[in-house]
Amino acid sequence: MKIQIYNQNFNLTEPFRQYLQDRFDNLDKYQINVLDFQVKLKRDQHHNKGEVYTVEAKLSLADKKSIFVKEEDSDARAAVDKVQEKLARLLVKNKDKRLDKLRKNIKNFKSLKFWRKKD
Repeated sequence: MKIQIYNQNFNLTEPFRQYLQDRFDNLDKYQINVLDFQVKLKRDQHHNKGEVYTVEAKLSLADKKSIFVKEEDSDARAAVDKVQEKLARLLVKNKDKRLDKLRKNIKNFKSLKFWRKKD
């Protein structure tokens, strides 16, 4: 999966880039058609409790839906983990909705008169 990474006040190193790629490659197991995947990393230094990292992810799907997730944490890797977990939950939910809709349509199609066997 190709990920577009944007950073603001964040030193993006190659190991952290690889960590992002590894975490978000796990989303491929949900067999989704991803058109665009953007990750924005921000570091807020002017916070009362020290540095706060914000990770935003936007996933554009083929069925004209977009999923947006935003998380904050004092550790950048923890924020990435939270975003990945939320995206996984939302993708499962989206997949279940699509399957339920498909099953409902199949059930409605089979209930039509011309589909039934004649005695």
